[in-house]
Amino acid sequence: MSINASPAIGVPQSLLYYRYYPLWKTFFEELGGRVETSGPSCDDKLVRGSGHAHADSCVPIKLAFGHIDSLVAKGVDYLFLPKFFRLDRKSYVCPKVIGFNDMIKNSSLLDGRLSSASHSPYLIDELFDVHNCSDRSVFRRIGRKLGGDTPSADRAYSRALRSYDMASRKREVIFKNDILKRYKLKIGVIGHPYNVHDDFLSMGLLNEILKKGILPVTYEDMPPKSFECDLSKYPSDMFWSFGREIYRAALYFMSGLDFSISGLIYIAPFGCGLDSMLVSIVQAEAAARKMPFLNLTIDEHTARAGIMTRIEAFIDMIS
Repeated sequence: MSINASPAIGVPQSLLYYRYYPLWKTFFEELGGRVETSGPSCDDKLVRGSGHAHADSCVPIKLAFGHIDSLVAKGVDYLFLPKFFRLDRKSYVCPKVIGFNDMIKNSSLLDGRLSSASHSPYLIDELFDVHNCSDRSVFRRIGRKLGGDTPSADRAYSRALRSYDMASRKREVIFKNDILKRYKLKIGVIGHPYNVHDDFLSMGLLNEILKKGILPVTYEDMPPKSFECDLSKYPSDMFWSFGREIYRAALYFMSGLDFSISGLIYIAPFGCGLDSMLVSIVQAEAAARKMPFLNLTIDEHTARAGIMTRIEAFIDMIS
């Protein structure tokens, strides 16, 4: 049994979209749904999102509000609003990411009387905790919300997981066997995935580095399990999931195990509690290895020209 009449399922192109969208897209389409994203980030989404978000929210959260606003205005039938809590058993995602789901549900965005849409979409707001980012039981519940039965949800989930795993493996194989060999200079780019891979937030950093004939390397290019680092010297083995990822990626890039990098760039939004501490930790590790390090702090007032000047100066230095 599949979804009736192919309703539109809105997926905001923000936050964990940059990690799990291939999995979500395949699952919904296998059930017969029509996936509609909010589109790339832009000034308009940031302005609209800032009007709904709390004043002390970081720029990725303000922008995420704008993406939700865009989907509601489109009149989608369902709004996919997953709530992330933990990505592994000993650490947690950013508290604002944990609370984003509740912020949206308690904002004016989903109030039909205040929205420009003709109706508020039906929410798909399941909790993704620990391994639940790919947990069959969670996707069964989502499938039932969409009018499907357990067998159809299981089939959709299995195909989605295979598609997601294949895409991840393909990226790693291409990276190791083709891309690495084509570039003499490489720069590690670290930060939360939605800061690194959202071209609007990062000011197109990855493309700018490529234009200079240098390869930008991100966490997603890492071998999934082959590199571990000691976190025991930090309280609770480093409390935040993304903190662990960023620190592990930084140490891997500077280790020279599979390739050597010429510098390290950390993209951090102003007001992020995690990054305010982790930048100093990573910078100290880079200094100990005499690795060139650039910290780029971004917010809604950041000028592209200033960022580009700093990037060009950094590249000229390492070249």
